[in-house]
Amino acid sequence: MRRIIVFIIFSLNAYYCHAQLDFTVTGGMHSIDVGPKDFVVTNKSELDSFKFSFKNASYGYHFGIGLRINLNNFYLHPEFIFNSNNAHFKVNNYNVPQLVDSARDEKYQYLDIPLMLGVKFNIIRLYAGPVAHIFINNNSELTDIDGYNDKFKTASFGYQAGIGFELFNLIGIDIRHEGNFSQYGDHINFFGSQLNFDKKASRLIGSISLIF
Repeated sequence: MRRIIVFIIFSLNAYYCHAQLDFTVTGGMHSIDVGPKDFVVTNKSELDSFKFSFKNASYGYHFGIGLRINLNNFYLHPEFIFNSNNAHFKVNNYNVPQLVDSARDEKYQYLDIPLMLGVKFNIIRLYAGPVAHIFINNNSELTDIDGYNDKFKTASFGYQAGIGFELFNLIGIDIRHEGNFSQYGDHINFFGSQLNFDKKASRLIGSISLIF
């Protein structure tokens, strides 16, 4: 066992000695793809109900840092990315039909930790890997709706795949697709029941990076 541990330590040391390290600072915008959906929400006594609709998710922003470990044409790229998102909803009370639908917004922030494994061809990079989303905070206008309760998961997981271009080994331009293993809006609960959006949210992520 001791020999195995020593061998692993020396192997990792040799890997990092031959690898080139790049520090990255990243920022950009992203869009969330979730189709509109309507729900009829009824309280436990079934005497009151309203329509709850997801309208759309507007563009969000992100920024963060990363360390790219290069070995020949391959590389490993862990990152720590703060991202902020906005979602827009409509609420209509069936018991007061003359009222116009009211709009409600929700903002939430996550720390994303992607771990990308990639290959580089000249100025082009192709990569893919897992990503963890660590919940930080949310600010919602839904909290004043009777029966509403949010239950954000501490962590959720997904995957990313993308293509990148490097200019002068100083600037990186990236486009990524992100998929998630959990359904969008699974934190939304009314009267103890979770809303089912029937779709896992995906994101299109555009970023510009400085490489040091």
